[in-house]
Amino acid sequence: MLCSISNLARLGAGLAMTFGIAAAADKPTDDPEALLRGIRSRAMAHLSQLPNYMCRQVVNRMVRPAGSTLGHQDTVELEVAFVGREELFSKPGESRFGERSITELAPGTIGNGVLGSQIDMLFASDAAEFRFGGTSKKDGHKTYRFDLMMPQEKSGFRVKHGGAEAIVAYEGSVWVDVETLEMVRVDLKIKQIPASVGVRWIEKSMHYELMNIAGTDFLMPRKSELAATDDVGNYSLNLISLDQCREFTGQSTITYGAPAPGTSPQGSASREKVERREQ
Repeated sequence: MLCSISNLARLGAGLAMTFGIAAAADKPTDDPEALLRGIRSRAMAHLSQLPNYMCRQVVNRMVRPAGSTLGHQDTVELEVAFVGREELFSKPGESRFGERSITELAPGTIGNGVLGSQIDMLFASDAAEFRFGGTSKKDGHKTYRFDLMMPQEKSGFRVKHGGAEAIVAYEGSVWVDVETLEMVRVDLKIKQIPASVGVRWIEKSMHYELMNIAGTDFLMPRKSELAATDDVGNYSLNLISLDQCREFTGQSTITYGAPAPGTSPQGSASREKVERREQ
């Protein structure tokens, strides 16, 4: 199955929550709207403070053809740069980040935005509809859960399959730590996909863990899963890990758009000028 999933919104460069900030004050669950405002405010405040960075993204791709068993297809390793809330990709060892899409670098079932574009869309505006789902244990945390729905007319979630594509609605849940309101997990489900696209459903899950970037601890979606099934029953599963995140230094170069006469090509970042702070 050849399927790509992307987000049209400006990328949020990962929803990063700085670690060590004092725990939030008591948050009354009898006022879910106030609680949601606190989560939204905290998410956007931390997002605006996230430094420009680049990471290694490793994608282990599994496939189960219709009527067969699940097996390992391949492992894709990419460098992902986040500068100015834009997402750029390159293959390991390449000297520059170009403007090639992730599907050009890794044909097959693949998705961008795992590091946060959905979060940016969910919390940067009122497009999504949230409903408080109570408290629960999730990934070792006591959490508040909010269920969500994003209508198609406000969604930036694009699904491509072969030569067809569509912007689709989605639903899901968000879990945040009850003490800090820091993100713990995000699950998204896409079921209402036009038949013409040839994809039955897509599910994405992002698990947040502490990572160190430039001497500061951030919560990042270190592990993620992306699953999809096409209209003939072929199943794909991507197991995605994020590591080796490091900050672009002040001397790093990154530009966008068409090159002006007499200038170097645009849309690239020199990795020779990047200071690596790896975890």
